[in-house]
Amino acid sequence: MNIDIHTIAAELNARAHTHAIGSLQEIRASLKGLSRKPRHDIFGPQTTKADWAFHYGGRAELQFNIGELSHPDGFRFGVAFSFEPSRTLPSPIEALARSVRRFNDFMQPKR
Repeated sequence: MNIDIHTIAAELNARAHTHAIGSLQEIRASLKGLSRKPRHDIFGPQTTKADWAFHYGGRAELQFNIGELSHPDGFRFGVAFSFEPSRTLPSPIEALARSVRRFNDFMQPKR
């Protein structure tokens, strides 16, 4: 890939302000009952790695993410849950189970 993920994340942050996704952090703050949003941008330095990134605050919720694919012109974007344990989320399956069920229910075709 000719442009690195940090550059793409910065460009997405800059362009997001004119689209609905630009309100992601305000929406998250409102849903979580926070008095202020933790960050303005979607992607931050803590959530942008060498070849992928997820939205700031996304460890314990459905993540918006971007990343490189293995072929040179590859790029991916989408949503996902991360089940990798960490210091801040030692039991991700337990913490995310309800959200995963709700997401799966939402994704089921209506009959």
